[in-house]
Amino acid sequence: MDFFKEFALSFHPLSEDGLERIFSLLTIKKFPKNFELVSLHQTPVNAYILKTGVIRAYSIDEKNKEHTRTIYTPISTSGNLGALIKNEPSTLIYECLTDCEVLECNYKDFYNLSLNHHEISIFHYKILQSVYIREVDRILELQMLDASQRYKKLQENYPGIDNLINQYHIASYLNITPVQLSRIRKNFIY
Repeated sequence: MDFFKEFALSFHPLSEDGLERIFSLLTIKKFPKNFELVSLHQTPVNAYILKTGVIRAYSIDEKNKEHTRTIYTPISTSGNLGALIKNEPSTLIYECLTDCEVLECNYKDFYNLSLNHHEISIFHYKILQSVYIREVDRILELQMLDASQRYKKLQENYPGIDNLINQYHIASYLNITPVQLSRIRKNFIY
């Protein structure tokens, strides 16, 4: 409960009753590296709070090339929010890049709980705000920063990420080739 309480209170002050109601919906799960939390075209039912490990969300184009959209590190939410809200198949794959420990929550159960409890509704809204801001920041980053700047920002936001996940995934996240990443890393001062 301590981990969840820290996570929850970083978004919105909740009463003990509110914390307990949400916590009752959560299940602690451990997943191995390469496990898919959400598969392509699967209609997801769960959202996740990442406690340990690294998760990525990615798509596959018509040429079978992977495009990493988001990298999740602790403490963050993960799951295909659009597919959860619309109750439709996911166009993204959510994969554990390392062994991961998460808190898993049935999204519909959480949503229904938020409809009946004002403070939980505000908490839910604050999470949605956070996800929206994260996505907008990512779009702006891809539009406004060059590859070296994006790599530097990645290093600042996720220290040690180079030692945790495959360089191919980092290159994909930065929207560059592994060769370009290698060149950038040679010029990067640690």
